[in-house]
Amino acid sequence: MSRPLESADLLARLVQAAAHFPLEQNEIDDLVARGTGPLLSRLSQLARDSKDTAFVWLLMVVVTTQFPAADEFRRTHRQLRAARPGLEHRAFLEAAVRNPGGLLMGPVEMTIVTDAVIADVDFCARHTHNTGIQRVVRQTMARWTRDHEVIPVAWTSSNESMRRLEPVELARVVQYGIPFDGVVAAPRLSLVVPFNCTVLVLEVPSYGLCDPLESIAEYSGNKVGLLGYDAIPVVSADTVPDPETDRFVKYLSVVKHSHRVAGISAAATGEFAGFVSAIAAQGLTGPETISIPLPVDIPDHEITPPTGADGKPLVLVVGSQEPRKNHRAILHAATILWREGIDFRLRFIGGGSVWFTRQFDKEIAQLSKAGHSVEVLRGISDSTLLDSYQRASFTVFPSLHEGYGLPVAESLALGVPVITSNYGSTAEIAADGGCIVIDPRSDEQLTDAMRRLLTEPELGVSLRKEISERPTRTWDNYADELWAGLVVPLEASRG
Repeated sequence: MSRPLESADLLARLVQAAAHFPLEQNEIDDLVARGTGPLLSRLSQLARDSKDTAFVWLLMVVVTTQFPAADEFRRTHRQLRAARPGLEHRAFLEAAVRNPGGLLMGPVEMTIVTDAVIADVDFCARHTHNTGIQRVVRQTMARWTRDHEVIPVAWTSSNESMRRLEPVELARVVQYGIPFDGVVAAPRLSLVVPFNCTVLVLEVPSYGLCDPLESIAEYSGNKVGLLGYDAIPVVSADTVPDPETDRFVKYLSVVKHSHRVAGISAAATGEFAGFVSAIAAQGLTGPETISIPLPVDIPDHEITPPTGADGKPLVLVVGSQEPRKNHRAILHAATILWREGIDFRLRFIGGGSVWFTRQFDKEIAQLSKAGHSVEVLRGISDSTLLDSYQRASFTVFPSLHEGYGLPVAESLALGVPVITSNYGSTAEIAADGGCIVIDPRSDEQLTDAMRRLLTEPELGVSLRKEISERPTRTWDNYADELWAGLVVPLEASRG
């Protein structure tokens, strides 16, 4: 590999960057004719003299082909400000030497994008997992890519740089559930560098992505908007694995330097607003928080009416298996009702961490061995999930803490009554009817609600009537409202 100053690839990237610096085209042409060194030196001087850190951030990315962490940015910025006249470029070259991962990739395609909307959908692009956050991202992006100009991006394998999606990745994000009929070719690394853009973080990023995202929010000059799902990993840390709490605490460093957060419920928005209030102690303003609740709708999927007799009533529980979902309370209530002679089937749908599911599965096996109709389905398709909803007499979702509660919304969208918690985001959904709300910490209330729906047919009929009278709000509505409430104000503020 050639040295950085001799790299034609670096020269091409610097030429792109130069177009965004306060330089006349004739001066750029003259510098390019003289070679990489003079052009880098001039851009370094301009970055040092500017009061806008965005030029320093941009030049760091162009030279190193990496998005810097906040600490690395501050170190380079200080070296740049302290450099002797004529030696400013050394700050950027030393950053490349300290962090050689990007340069070791060799020649790369890099495009500096301006005045655009960039959507970070890294996890959805890489994985087929499709619950909770992934449903929100995929339903939203399917509509945004149809109705607006938006560039979805993921990150390089080492979490160093934003890149364009491969065709199969794009299909995972905006056409989930539709078989990919394109050619899966060898990955082609195409980096995307946002400059004076709106950058949307639509997922909760992995631990390794938080550092470069913090730097983007604080120093790059781009306007950063987030979807605020919940603060469960810190507010209810006792119900999640320790790594989840560690990751979320790291993510909060991105939140506090972002510009706007759209909570998925009033409850979730309140959690983020509380954090914003707290960081005033650091002398920070923090992002503006707004509430744009998720819809009561189902995923994009063809609905096929179930066929065949169902026999026993089906009680359905949808959601990841973890302590805060309160599934053991459901097992307890079901056991009492079975002992009372009430006959029904109980089905859990959802994955979970091994640290919880190992013991949970043992309890399921014991109940099944005792002759009770109970099962756990994992890794199923959306069609199987929707079929289960349609066959259910009612669903149960007594979560202790939720950002929203998509299973409640999806059940109602299919006309199926729900037992759910009487506070927070689930109470917000239940307010329009079709639900029995309970204190999820009361085993007696949960058992009584299940008993009533299993033994009082008229109650189910009444709840289904309430559901039919609920106001309609779809994923189309949500995508439009989110664009208007999150993206448009950020675009307007870019100036």
